[in-house]
Amino acid sequence: MTAERRSRERDGLPRSLLRDAVFLRLLERILLGEYRRGQRLRLDALADDMRVSRTPVREALVPLEALRLVSVQRYVGVVIAHWSIEQMTERIRLGCAMLAEPPARAGDSTERFDPVSIRDCLSEAGAFVELGAWLLRRAGSSVSADLLAAQRPVLDVFYTDDVAAANGIDAVVDRRRRLRLLDRARDAAMDDDLATCAQLVRELGACLIVLPDRFRTRESA
Repeated sequence: MTAERRSRERDGLPRSLLRDAVFLRLLERILLGEYRRGQRLRLDALADDMRVSRTPVREALVPLEALRLVSVQRYVGVVIAHWSIEQMTERIRLGCAMLAEPPARAGDSTERFDPVSIRDCLSEAGAFVELGAWLLRRAGSSVSADLLAAQRPVLDVFYTDDVAAANGIDAVVDRRRRLRLLDRARDAAMDDDLATCAQLVRELGACLIVLPDRFRTRESA
């Protein structure tokens, strides 16, 4: 690593923020198709491309591998996984299944819903995850909540307009309905109406699940 690069990293972002920034850039490039499925990439090449050292790239690959978007293989490097649109909708379908039996009242958790948690979401899918994970925690299902929450980065980015379009999906169509459902679910959460919130979040998830089949703009590459 050059002295200039070391200086840039030392004087720039903190290590954790640098790792997160690299993670988001890699995630977006994978979902946009800039890195082809099955493509092999060297760690050094990724670090040079991101203009950082190998360390934040290596750290960013850990959650990407957990999300099944890359495979890090010894002597081979980084291999972009053969992910699919169906895998994305399956993540949401799983979240809906977790919320299939909404609690009539709260479980062990007394956590109040904080609307700020969905304010920085990039898409309705990110808000779906945030609301769903909160509902599961309130129901006392912390393990399921963590499993769902782990899906937020990939789902939030995948359903943004540019990434969706790159995969042949028109995410703009039917958005008004999804936003109405989201607003109502948020209001129900703030009122601590768990059953109504869970129903609305499942309806939002159902809208996201059918989006790829109903509103294809072109064939995915």
